[in-house]
Amino acid sequence: MTTQTVPSRRSTLVRRSSVVLLTTTALLAIAGPARADVPEGWSNPEAVDTWTAVLLFVLLPVGMALVITLLCYLPAIIRGERLTPGAPHIENQWIGGPREGTAELAAPDGESSEAGGASARW
Repeated sequence: MTTQTVPSRRSTLVRRSSVVLLTTTALLAIAGPARADVPEGWSNPEAVDTWTAVLLFVLLPVGMALVITLLCYLPAIIRGERLTPGAPHIENQWIGGPREGTAELAAPDGESSEAGGASARW
């Protein structure tokens, strides 16, 4: 049986400080090229307006998410389905199938009928 030792406060502080120092150094090393000047011969674009940045990075993605959500829910809204949480759920839903259940399915009308089932037989 091995005994486990509890690390002292000093060793925990040293370990945490090392992790913070190494993480900070790595982040600064990665971000260094972002402070570089524009190379000679390249165009120097104008600064982006704050409202343009808000439009591009906030309003446009939120608007696209709302449009996609609307397009997903619109068919159900048109059919008049309830979309609220806690609405009674239908057991054994068949997505894209008959709305009234299996009663709408064609029944086999003879021995050679190909209606119903995965093997085209009941």
